[in-house]
Amino acid sequence: MKIKTMVAASDLHKEIENLSSVQKDQVFHVIKALKGSKKELHYTGRLLGIGFEENGEMSMELGMQNANTYDVAQGGALYTLADVAIGFHIMTMIPEDTQVFTLELKMNYVRPGKGKKLYAKPSIIHLGKSTVVSECIVIDEKAETVAIALGTFFLKHKGLSKEEIK
Repeated sequence: MKIKTMVAASDLHKEIENLSSVQKDQVFHVIKALKGSKKELHYTGRLLGIGFEENGEMSMELGMQNANTYDVAQGGALYTLADVAIGFHIMTMIPEDTQVFTLELKMNYVRPGKGKKLYAKPSIIHLGKSTVVSECIVIDEKAETVAIALGTFFLKHKGLSKEEIK
């Protein structure tokens, strides 16, 4: 049995023709996320609408790609926004050849995420040699707190021995 690996362009075109304008906008959003660069942000972040503001902070455009059943920001999307914002914030404070990994992240959801955008405000509580403790407040366009994250992150130093890290 031969497995079909490519969707015919004509089949794809037929499916797109039957979509509403809102659905077509979402397909375009997915295509933009697929075509983006890892240098900019990983695919999951781009797909959720996460990006950088002009001041270097991170935000998430709200829409179908990150809404829950009640048309507010889905909890996992908020979690991802906080995780990504903290990770990038940590990267501005460590050597370029050091990698950041989430060890744990706790999220408290305060109010529904509504509006056009949410903004992540990360801060460092402790910056050690191998771990970082950080929090991130996610706010809406009215500067009201939507969620608060608290996490521990591991720093993996390339080229350093365990003794040098201690």
